[in-house]
Amino acid sequence: MSQLDGSAIEQIKNLTLSASLLKNVELTDCPVAVLPNDVDLHSLEGFNVNRFRFRGNMTTTSIEDFVKYSSDYAGSGVRCFIDADRMQAETIFNLGTLDNPGHADNKAAITLKKTAPFTGLLEINGRKQGQKELAEWLEDNRDFLLAFDADGTVLDIKQAVGAVRRITIESISTSDHEENDFSGKRSLMESVEAKSKDVMPAAFEFKCVPYEGLGERPFKLRYSIITSDKPILVLRIVQLETAEEEIASEFRDLLINKFDGVEVESFIGKFKA
Repeated sequence: MSQLDGSAIEQIKNLTLSASLLKNVELTDCPVAVLPNDVDLHSLEGFNVNRFRFRGNMTTTSIEDFVKYSSDYAGSGVRCFIDADRMQAETIFNLGTLDNPGHADNKAAITLKKTAPFTGLLEINGRKQGQKELAEWLEDNRDFLLAFDADGTVLDIKQAVGAVRRITIESISTSDHEENDFSGKRSLMESVEAKSKDVMPAAFEFKCVPYEGLGERPFKLRYSIITSDKPILVLRIVQLETAEEEIASEFRDLLINKFDGVEVESFIGKFKA
């Protein structure tokens, strides 16, 4: 009698296990099949004239296009999940219901894009700069800026930029190095103004559209100076976290309102199938 080699024994074992599993396979709620390890499955859908079912992922940065696309495919079971913290939203068209669940693979997604002015504002926030660098930034962004003196009076932006360029501070030793907020240090303001003979800006307001599709909003900027042998200037956005929360709420409310009367149910959060 010839001896069986290892591969033959392995095949016999697989056949035996497959046969024992067939009875259990027939009892499952979801149709399944038992296949040998060396068998590949290939879909023939690509060779048909039409796909078996519609599915795909649409992505955009435009609120109007996202709403239009979602509305065109609106219907029973269509849901939109809004992640306001990430400024993102996703509509799932074939999520289905508990009784008739779908594959959740037909979607539209939006990620709002920061505008160039807002990106530039975030980049300069808290950054230490010399007079020339800050003055050039103020000049480049003067269309978005308002400047204020210590009393809250609006200054001509060209005058404010010129004052920043010509800041002169009384001789200060290197060891005397501290940061001062112009808006709260009138003595420093007066000494700088007396030396430079310019009305110094104490604060700024930067007004822009932060994300494409949202409304314009103002950002208050605190103006500070680090006194050393050369003045180092700093702009900081006042209550940035609060502004970001308000922007996120605006995005959420805007989408919910745009889907009003459309068969798209909106939720705050994320969904993972």
